[in-house]
Amino acid sequence: MKNLLSMLGIAAFTMVASLAVLGPTSADAADGEEAKTAETLKKVNAVISMPKLEEDNCVVTLKADKESYAAGEKPVLTVEVKNDGKEAVEKKITVSMSTRDLESRGRMPAMTRVVWTKTTTVSLAAGESKSVTLETETEIDASKATSFSMSGDESEEVVKEARLRKAVEEVVRRNAN
Repeated sequence: MKNLLSMLGIAAFTMVASLAVLGPTSADAADGEEAKTAETLKKVNAVISMPKLEEDNCVVTLKADKESYAAGEKPVLTVEVKNDGKEAVEKKITVSMSTRDLESRGRMPAMTRVVWTKTTTVSLAAGESKSVTLETETEIDASKATSFSMSGDESEEVVKEARLRKAVEEVVRRNAN
């Protein structure tokens, strides 16, 4: 019995030592990813929920200056506008930065909050392209998920929202009867 316990103890020790030497560590990176250290885990990835917008014969793209940000950094965004039409156009673009707590403090998921927004108007001749750089002036918070979005003509968004609200009210009214 003593020999059996000794052999099991030696086998367990050998297995633990082998895993410690040969197994992956928390700082190892897989498939070319960045190593997961305390420093890299504090970084926030730039998520652009609406990277491309096509309207009014224009193609509008939104890009961030980095793929990820450290806490306290202020993102810089670039809006590129290309007029594919045959006439000059003034394009109004609204860019927003939203955050959401990573941890919900109750049964409901955390709400998304717009923390920065900027509206700019770009005048383009037919076939012309322009870039506009926007400094967010809002610091990245490591405890929040951060995303960027853009929209075109605000009045069109208001009309879409009003139509959606009207459709929802109609469904509610039908179900109430």
